[in-house]
Amino acid sequence: MASFSSRGASRARALADVAQPRKVLVLAHEPSLPAISGTRVRTLNLILQLARRGWAVSLFALAPGEQPDDAEGRKLEQICDQVVLEPFASSRAARYLRVGLARARGRAFQERYFFSGPAARRLEQWIDRERFDAILASQLYMYPYVPGRLRRRTALDCHNVERHRVETMASSLSPRPRGIAARLQVGAVTRWERDAVGSVAGVLAVSEPEREYFERFAPGRVSLVPNGVDCATYAMRRALPAEPRLLFVGSMDYSANADAVQFMIREILPQVRNRDAQLTVVGGGPSRAIRAEAGAAALPTEVAGRVPSTEPYFARSRLQAVPLRFGGGTRLKILESLARGVPVLSTAVGCEGLGLTHEHDVVIADDPRRFAEWIDRLLTDDELCASLARNGRRTAEQRFDWSAIGDRLDEALLAITGSP
Repeated sequence: MASFSSRGASRARALADVAQPRKVLVLAHEPSLPAISGTRVRTLNLILQLARRGWAVSLFALAPGEQPDDAEGRKLEQICDQVVLEPFASSRAARYLRVGLARARGRAFQERYFFSGPAARRLEQWIDRERFDAILASQLYMYPYVPGRLRRRTALDCHNVERHRVETMASSLSPRPRGIAARLQVGAVTRWERDAVGSVAGVLAVSEPEREYFERFAPGRVSLVPNGVDCATYAMRRALPAEPRLLFVGSMDYSANADAVQFMIREILPQVRNRDAQLTVVGGGPSRAIRAEAGAAALPTEVAGRVPSTEPYFARSRLQAVPLRFGGGTRLKILESLARGVPVLSTAVGCEGLGLTHEHDVVIADDPRRFAEWIDRLLTDDELCASLARNGRRTAEQRFDWSAIGDRLDEALLAITGSP
C-alpha cells in the first residue's frame, strides 16, 4: 500500500488563497532523503529549487528494500506539498531476473527494472485526482510510470546518456559477465532512450555534450540543467592536511563506483610509491568482495560505508580520487570536492561533461601508472594543491551553484506548461 501524506504542506499550499501555485509531480525510483547518493542529491535539490520558486511539489518515490526514517520523511513533507513513498521489494536476484527477461525479449532493462503494475495504477489514480500542471520523471527508470496521454506534459530528467553509460560499461568490463551483458543491451537501451526522449515535452540534460546528443531526438525541447552544489553550505577548508590520505566518495551499490574502487585497489595503489598513503572509501552498500579486496590492498584501505556526514572525511583528506572507467552524467562527488577546496584527481570519464581543465580545476589521468604518479605528486606538492583548491572553489561558485541552476529548471517546466 502506498503511503500518502500531505502533513506539513508546503508554502505553496499555505498561499493557495492568494494565488493558485503551479503543481508539479516528481517521480523518483528512490526517496531523495536521506541524500546518500548522487541521484538522491540531484532530485532533492531540484525539488528544493522548484519549491523556492513557488511550485507546489508532490513527490512519488519508490522505497526499495528500506523503511524510510520518520525524521527524513518529515523533512520531505516540509519541502513538498504531498509525499508518496511506495514500498518496492527488489532483491539482487529479482533485479538479475528482470535484466535477463529484458534481454530475452529484446527490451531495455530500464523498462521493468523498477516497475510495479499495482504501483503504476495507484499513481495514475492519484494523477487523475490532482491534475498536475507538469510531471518531472527522474531517469528512464520512471518513464514507464508516466501515462501515455500525459507525456506531452512531462519532462524527463536524464542524469546521463544511458546508451553511452552502457557502451562504456561493455568496453571497460569486457570480457567479464557484466561487460558481456552490457554489450548485449546496447541496442535495446539506445532504442528505448531515443523513443522516450522523443515522446516527452521536455528533456533535462546535465552537460552540453549530452544536451547536443538528446537534441537529435527532441529538437528544441532539451534544456541544460546540470548538477550543482550548494556553495553556501560547503565552506572551503582553511588548511591542507599533512597526512597522505586519499578519499573516494560514491554509492558502492552503483556498479561504476564499485568498479572504480576495484580498479584503484588492483591496478593503481600497487604503483603508488608513497607507502604511507591511505585510502578511505565512503558510500553505502559496499559488497563483501569490496571489503575483502580492501583488506588485502597494497596500501591501508578503509571501507567506511554509509556515514552521517562526508564533511570530516573531506576535511582530513589530501585529495579525492575518482578513477571511474564508465558511467555518465556529471559527478556530484567532484562538485562537492571543488566547493570544499579538496583537490580532485580523476579519469577523463570521471569528470566528463563538467568542462574542467587539467591542472587548473582538476588533474586528469587515465593510465594506472600515471594516476599513481599524480597521487604521489599531490601528496607532496602543496603549491599545486592550493592552486587546485582555489580554482576549483571559484569554478563551483561561478558555474555550479544550485541557485542559478534552479532558474534553468524553472524555465524548462514553465515552457512545458505554456506559462510565460
